[in-house]
Amino acid sequence: MSESKKYSWGELFRAIGRRKTGAMFVLGFAAGLPYVLITGTLNAWFTGENIPVATIGIFSWIIIIYSFKFLWSPAVDRSPTPRIFNMGQRRATILLLQAVILAALFTISTVSPTTQIGIIAIAAVLCTIASASQDVLIDAWRIEVADEEVTIDLLSAVYQLGYRTSVILGGAGALIIAARLGWNNTFVALTALMALAVSGVFIAADSQIAERSRREIDSSPPLWRNLALTPVILGWAWSFTALFGFMAFALNAPDQANARAFTLQTGPLIILASIIAPVIAASVMLYGQRKWTPGPEAQKTWPGQKIFDALYGSVLAPMADIIDRLKLGAVLVLVLVLSYRFTDLIWGAFAYPFYLGENYGALGHTLDEVAIASKLFGALMTFVGIGVGGAAIVKIGRMPCLFAGAVLAAATNLLFADLALGGTATHAFMSFTNLYGLFGFMQPLANFLGLELNSNEALARLMMVIAAENLAVGFASAAIVVYLSSIVNKKYAAVQYALLASLGFLLGSLGRGAIGELIEIRGFAYVFYLTAALGLVAVIASGLEWLRQSRQKKAPA
Repeated sequence: MSESKKYSWGELFRAIGRRKTGAMFVLGFAAGLPYVLITGTLNAWFTGENIPVATIGIFSWIIIIYSFKFLWSPAVDRSPTPRIFNMGQRRATILLLQAVILAALFTISTVSPTTQIGIIAIAAVLCTIASASQDVLIDAWRIEVADEEVTIDLLSAVYQLGYRTSVILGGAGALIIAARLGWNNTFVALTALMALAVSGVFIAADSQIAERSRREIDSSPPLWRNLALTPVILGWAWSFTALFGFMAFALNAPDQANARAFTLQTGPLIILASIIAPVIAASVMLYGQRKWTPGPEAQKTWPGQKIFDALYGSVLAPMADIIDRLKLGAVLVLVLVLSYRFTDLIWGAFAYPFYLGENYGALGHTLDEVAIASKLFGALMTFVGIGVGGAAIVKIGRMPCLFAGAVLAAATNLLFADLALGGTATHAFMSFTNLYGLFGFMQPLANFLGLELNSNEALARLMMVIAAENLAVGFASAAIVVYLSSIVNKKYAAVQYALLASLGFLLGSLGRGAIGELIEIRGFAYVFYLTAALGLVAVIASGLEWLRQSRQKKAPA
């Protein structure tokens, strides 16, 4: 494998002129736009329509679909697709999925959240499933078409450039348009933008790889694999049914639904069925391989064996490898992975209600102000945080940075709590350090762009806190990516990374329904204090993992 190369912004923009990289930019844009619209921008619309915060929390469970896309990735990867415009399987399937995304976004643009939120929910679920499936194929295409001239590093960097561009347009752009044309017209414009992004599949060339690589299946008997996998499949099926069944009930009867009770009573069972059960199944399978000698009947296959083998290769095999290599350390790794992104993920769905709303300690900013503070300035600070995190990892190592990232991510929730209580501490700090002067550019910039600002000082405080939080999240994101990459086995690198990264989204996403109700009962400040306290789980877990790895290095070989 060739050595990884770093590319400057100028090289990235020049690279877009080539066919592969140009297609990659547009496909990256097409991947990012549905995500930001469904998981973020819709919440801004709901806030403007006075949809209850608790309902927004329940609606945001849709993001969990992205956490489990690895389950159906083998089916999407290998599904036969009819020839469309003489395209190969990859491009034809992406085109079909993009048609579903377009239909879902257009449906959302024609209805009102106050009277037809059920229709929006159905369209959003379909859009998210299609978007998550599209991500699987775009990732596969990027890997397959890379070569010595257009490397995987270059394609990945261009993909991120396209993705981040869509986040800015679908975030800041949507808020600015909505302030002038209304939300329905905004979603019509964003649907049209997604339609333009369909051009990526026409620009792209088909992969020249005729045969798909088959996931390697270990030597364990098919019967053992199938018996271990069956309860896992049933557990996932029940988890999805329970979660989205309650979501449908809550959207239809919000006065009767109790998201906190569901999260406290059913949430642990979902964690047990979707995470703990696969770990137990993988452990039992490993134990059985060492203790029992299988008879001839264990070599028999079941109907649909290819599906079982694909799911086994996607989930149980990489999980069993982690358990086999790390032993009891796998438990600590699992706790760390589940908790590390918790503090920013669990309240991410409520960022717009907090910035735009008027109740529960919300800040009451305008759409234009939030566009500047969160989606433009905040996005820039995330990039800076990722860069600082990458540099720090090189200088002081991954584990100190992983621990520092957990501390920073938890601590910045306290800054938001201060804003929810009036921003007294933030104001005192900015006055003492004269940091208000740094944000003097806002009014001239707003005048130039034709944007409306209400309070320069309040906006400066918001931007200061968002800067701190996004720097921390960017830093922590860089640290967790490097950490996950370091613990995967090269044999299962892509699958193990996808599995661990997906699990990292699960716990924070699952808690959103309860947090929404808690905001309405106790207010935003209380919730920020709570999420900061819950962030201590990741701090402790990352500290213990740092200690475990340090001892492992000192142990004699």
